[in-house]
Amino acid sequence: MSIELADLSILRTLEVPEGFPVSEIKAPKGVGRGFRCLYRDFVPGRSGSEENIRELIKFRRRLSDKDRRTLDSMFLWPLEIVESHGAAVGYITGILPSRFEESLHTPHSGQAKVARTLDWLNRPAHARAVEASLVVEPEDIVSRMTYCAQIARAVHFLHSRDVVFGDIGPLRVVWSSDPIDVVLLASECTSSGTSRSSVPDIHAPGMRPPESVRGQSVQDIGTDRYKLAVMFRDILGVDGDRSTVLAALSGRIDHDGIVLFENGLGGTSELRPSALDWYEYFYSQIMSLTTPPSIGMFGAVPGHGLRNQYIEFTWHAAGYRELVLETPWGEVHKLDISESKHRLMLKQSGQFRLTASNRHGTTERLSDVVYAFDPPTVRFVEVPELGGVEKAMTGLDSTILSDRVVEGAEFSWLDGGFDAVASPQLPPLPDLPQFASAGVALEQVDWQGLTSVIDDVMRAADTEVRGGVRAGRDLRTSAAMLVSRVQSLASRVVNARSR
Repeated sequence: MSIELADLSILRTLEVPEGFPVSEIKAPKGVGRGFRCLYRDFVPGRSGSEENIRELIKFRRRLSDKDRRTLDSMFLWPLEIVESHGAAVGYITGILPSRFEESLHTPHSGQAKVARTLDWLNRPAHARAVEASLVVEPEDIVSRMTYCAQIARAVHFLHSRDVVFGDIGPLRVVWSSDPIDVVLLASECTSSGTSRSSVPDIHAPGMRPPESVRGQSVQDIGTDRYKLAVMFRDILGVDGDRSTVLAALSGRIDHDGIVLFENGLGGTSELRPSALDWYEYFYSQIMSLTTPPSIGMFGAVPGHGLRNQYIEFTWHAAGYRELVLETPWGEVHKLDISESKHRLMLKQSGQFRLTASNRHGTTERLSDVVYAFDPPTVRFVEVPELGGVEKAMTGLDSTILSDRVVEGAEFSWLDGGFDAVASPQLPPLPDLPQFASAGVALEQVDWQGLTSVIDDVMRAADTEVRGGVRAGRDLRTSAAMLVSRVQSLASRVVNARSR
């Protein structure tokens, strides 16, 4: 079925966001549900428009009565093709209810009614300046999430039936506040599965997905998901920081929402949240924010740490607009509601308190006791005396000590203590007679005297080392005395043998 252009009864020409001619007409018989409809010309030079619009009309006719009513309540959908002398020139859609219009005073035409698109929602300062009838403040996060949920619900209706909306953007969505509602304006860019290849590759400013930048010309459900994430970010992050992709959302939504936006704006097409994922998230947030918040989990992992070192707390909560962490020693940390963990310095043992609040109430939760331990410290080390020479032979490395004490001239190493405990490497003794020979009486060697000499020197050396740097300066003298006394004993042995 098609309608002749000459049969249309045009009532007035309307101002539309896209800037293309749109006329309000009397509804042709059997078209639409009211007395009025809109007639739209095909966009000049846009190929594939007629074929695509015909497919969308067929899609609507195939729906059940219930689904068709749902479609008509959420979209301005093509209803019939309009022809002139056998050629398609445009199509008919339903008409916007007056609650989706905004009165605007213009310098040239005076008072005019225009569709209230998302630009009015995303620019509250401008809406206030022109005295718009509806202004949603940036802090009214519940209302903004409600609009996002309505958009997600409408797009899910299409995606679940293999229909791509295509040109998702702020000029394609109109909104009202009583009740909170949205209507999406379908166009030649909306496509069903059979006509997708003929849909023009059209994107609103700032809405081009990464795959389209890389050369993909076909719009699909993945490109719709990217545009949804951009649209929701702009609605929720009004007047926020734009230094990074997600900076505007900091402090506006919780950590679960941040994860959704990270996947929607930065992930691959397969990882992007679906319209249903968005709807479920926004719906749960709206329900949580209209009741006192809840805290499901809160604690430190692990539940202990060294004093004055950092530990990390994690939590899972819902429905909060403010989050505060109190420590056992009285510190109060106001947390970013977009985070799910926080690091702080552990100063003492005790229980920590997490407080979540919104305008409907406050909820608190205590952690398990977190234990702070002091690190072990060495206050005193007792070094035993070497004692007799028989106790000194314990496998100590004498190489380092002999190199530094007997032959080295620098004693500054004693300032920090010995880096190795060692007995000095003594000079070699003169050739002594073989005591086992029959010509030498063993009784002529004063073994007790020799042992006593070594004991005295070792004891003196031990005392000098314990005395610090000053005593260390006399080590060379002590070593020389030891050598001298040993040589004296050796001479006595040689003389005894000569006699």
